[in-house]
Amino acid sequence: MENPVFLVGQSPDLAAFLPDNTMHCEKLTSLRNAKKTLRSCKPSLVILCVGSDDDISLCQSVAQYIRQGLVNQDTRIILMHNPTQQLDEVVWLEEYQINACLTASEAKAKFNASVLKRELATFEYIENTYRQHDAETELLVCITRFSRGDEKLTALLSTFSNALARLCHAHCSFEIYLENTSRFRVRGSDTASNDLAKTMQALLSEGGLPASLAQAIEEQHPQIHLLDESGGLEPVTQLITTRIGSYLAFPIVVYKRVVCLLLYLIPEQEMDRVSMKQITIINKAAEQLTVLLERKQAESSLKKQYTRLRDTLLELKSTKQALAHNEKLASIGRMAAGIAHEINNPLSFVISNFSSMDSYLDNIIQLQSMQSELLTAIDIQQDQKAAHLKQSLSEFEEQAGIPFILEDIRAIVADSFNGLQRVKNIISDLRSFSHNQTGEKEVCDFSVLLDDTLKMMRYDLDNKVSIQRNVEFNGVLHTHSGLIEQVLVNLIKNAVQAMETAETAEPVIQISAAEIDNTLHIRIRDNGPGMTADIQQKIFEPFFTTKPIGEGTGLGLSVVYNIMQRLEGSIQCASEPGVFTEFTLQLPLQQDGESEE
Repeated sequence: MENPVFLVGQSPDLAAFLPDNTMHCEKLTSLRNAKKTLRSCKPSLVILCVGSDDDISLCQSVAQYIRQGLVNQDTRIILMHNPTQQLDEVVWLEEYQINACLTASEAKAKFNASVLKRELATFEYIENTYRQHDAETELLVCITRFSRGDEKLTALLSTFSNALARLCHAHCSFEIYLENTSRFRVRGSDTASNDLAKTMQALLSEGGLPASLAQAIEEQHPQIHLLDESGGLEPVTQLITTRIGSYLAFPIVVYKRVVCLLLYLIPEQEMDRVSMKQITIINKAAEQLTVLLERKQAESSLKKQYTRLRDTLLELKSTKQALAHNEKLASIGRMAAGIAHEINNPLSFVISNFSSMDSYLDNIIQLQSMQSELLTAIDIQQDQKAAHLKQSLSEFEEQAGIPFILEDIRAIVADSFNGLQRVKNIISDLRSFSHNQTGEKEVCDFSVLLDDTLKMMRYDLDNKVSIQRNVEFNGVLHTHSGLIEQVLVNLIKNAVQAMETAETAEPVIQISAAEIDNTLHIRIRDNGPGMTADIQQKIFEPFFTTKPIGEGTGLGLSVVYNIMQRLEGSIQCASEPGVFTEFTLQLPLQQDGESEE
């Protein structure tokens, strides 16, 4: 028995203290036995039977142990004494909260029975209240688990369903999952047998959802109704030995869609225990559960979306790396084509020149051989042979064009030298792009450095371009002068070539220098064809060029950019198509008192 009734006393016949002996009781005749027994259970009623003075001491000790030792204020304690026993020494009734004091006599048997029944009902009420509070707490805990748990939805719903079943005192419960408008999947709870679950599944599969349950799904709100004969659940209720009086239909709603219907069948004898407070709690639980499930689903959707975005980002990164690799390969291809054409041009005419020089050398060698024979004939005084050789020599010189050969061979050598010099310059540009130049920093005057640069480029300028200078910087630079010269040469040469290609009417290059915030600003501006924004974004990329294949390697501005990075400076480009192009160089100046490297 979960909450037994105990009789405490030392009288031989303790059952005589019960009216009509109708109540099943266990006897406790010693304090030791009483403590051992009371520790293992929570009695609903303890009757202290006083038939002698010894009983008073035992009953007092048991009452003290229940109230103070076990801290049990719920068990009902009744003191019942023999009519012949005087209770003058019983002064602990109020101290140990004795609930009633009765006289064990036949005349009061009916009254005593009603008191005992009332106390048992009181204890049951207290226990039901506790169970109700526990069920409410468990329900709230289940709702909390929905917000924080990582369990699957079906597992959470099963836990919640069991808690709700205890709250509404259900005999059995079912979880009805709505797979579509006409298809349902039934799961039985712990209190529902397999036969009940199978019967419910067959009922829904054959006849669909009963009207009593369809209303809860349509209104998307918990429904508590009496179960009548037209409820449509007779095949299930007929298998239950307990008479079912009402039902609770609890729809699980997520984003205005019922995903599951929890059905609870409540026995008639438990209907009175379902109070308005419980109905309010059920309604509140439905509202909170809907919010938590929607949030949980939103979190799940966000996680899936995050996973998709992460995978997409990784794919984009991979694609970006592949595109960068392909762009490098394309740049290398453009570079290879440009360099091949650039080197082939001078090499072609150098090879052609050497072919002509080979023919010229044959003629010169033959001429020299004839001259040697002539000198030999003169030495041995063969005048007739000498005259013939002299005549042949004159005819050969005229026929072979020796004067032209002697004149043309110098031009061929000069052209070949220039072609080989061009190949050397291309290789130098490649080496400048691939490797940082070495060397010590030195103190230099920018005006002198600019003069030397323009003198070095006099053949490129050749009075075709007007140079306008505006140098307002009188200080000195502590830098690599050779690198600065290379930057100026590349920028000026690009400007000249651009204006020549565009056939600018009055080409002008403006070169200015000024100190701003301890930084030397050098501007090189031309009035050439300019550049579009798309081209401006790519001009510093290696091997990018707007010139036809063979007329540029695309390394010049890349070399300039790398040099400025090495000098801890910067370079910017501003341009307007058809109007101008301006490059701005910024070089840091040495601070006052800064030691030279």
